[in-house]
Amino acid sequence: MGELTTVERNQSQRKQSKGPKGVVELISGANEIAENKPGQMVYVDADSLITRLDHNVLLPQNKFGLNIILPSTKFIQCQTVSRSALKYSPNVDINNLWAVTSTNKNVHYDIYKDTKDVLKAVRKENEQRLQTHLISQGSFFSSIMNHSTSTFNSLWSSVQSKLPKNIFNFTIRYINNTLPTRKNLSKWGLSSTSDCSFCSSPETLLHVIAGCKTYLDEGRFTWRHDSVLNFLACTLTAVKNSTIYADIPGFMNPSVITGDRLRPDLLLVTENRCLYILELTVGYESNLLVNANRKRQKYRDLINEQEADYDKVKFVNLSLSTLGVFGRSSENFDGMLSSLKCDAKYSKYIKKQIVNICIRTSYYVFCKRKQGVG
Repeated sequence: MGELTTVERNQSQRKQSKGPKGVVELISGANEIAENKPGQMVYVDADSLITRLDHNVLLPQNKFGLNIILPSTKFIQCQTVSRSALKYSPNVDINNLWAVTSTNKNVHYDIYKDTKDVLKAVRKENEQRLQTHLISQGSFFSSIMNHSTSTFNSLWSSVQSKLPKNIFNFTIRYINNTLPTRKNLSKWGLSSTSDCSFCSSPETLLHVIAGCKTYLDEGRFTWRHDSVLNFLACTLTAVKNSTIYADIPGFMNPSVITGDRLRPDLLLVTENRCLYILELTVGYESNLLVNANRKRQKYRDLINEQEADYDKVKFVNLSLSTLGVFGRSSENFDGMLSSLKCDAKYSKYIKKQIVNICIRTSYYVFCKRKQGVG
């Protein structure tokens, strides 16, 4: 966790030109995980299936869960309401009944204040289980909770809920690390090898999404990066009386200002002589903080150099995960949009589109994992 992939280290140097809402779809997706046969239904207990495979579905949406309340949790809530009714009843005899039974070792619902307290306890238990017990499935959750921007999490969930069913299921299986990578297929006894189709490294989710050197050489990860950058550049051209430079075809190159030694992804010069230096990174969730720190260190001298030519120089460190999660360093991106007179509604639209592009391009990269280019 936190180890920098070869792809993310070299990416800056290799610049090249409605979703399901119920349990039924979730169970169908989980069956595909178990059998690796899309569409084949297996009749299992829904409660145990969700608990076994998708602990994050119990969590609220702002923590990348589906906010599904299981029947077992509903039962505890009902018992809590019943016990509360006994305790606070105006009838003295009923109060005494509560007092007599409260010492019974089988009565353990009095610890909850109300139904919300039950949900809070259940979610806390599952958070701890994800972080401490489920090493594989919990790695995404731990990385996001430690390194993401909490204010963007609910925004991510609103984008995910509107995705087509196949891409929605991809995000769920990505979060739980149950996609059919060769590493997982080998664990499940469905593949004789766990190695990547194009190199000798194990084909893990990180390897497919952000780590394969062959994929980097073919431009797959650069294509995803530039898809986000192109949207940003096209969007920021609407800023009045400004000049934009972007390291993609169709725009003036940032080297016009910075030279070839350091070439940021995007430069924006405003009418009040403020220079925004935006550096975009799209990497694996566990590397959000590492990528942000690396880029901040890389461009520190450039920022100091440009301060001699502009009234203000602001560095925007836009660190994204391959699933469209904003790293904490990206908070100054919000500040940039606000300074450029983007209202809250338009800023939200921009961030949602960035999330959408990251998810869809990563889905495409994963689907093409077995195919070479050309």
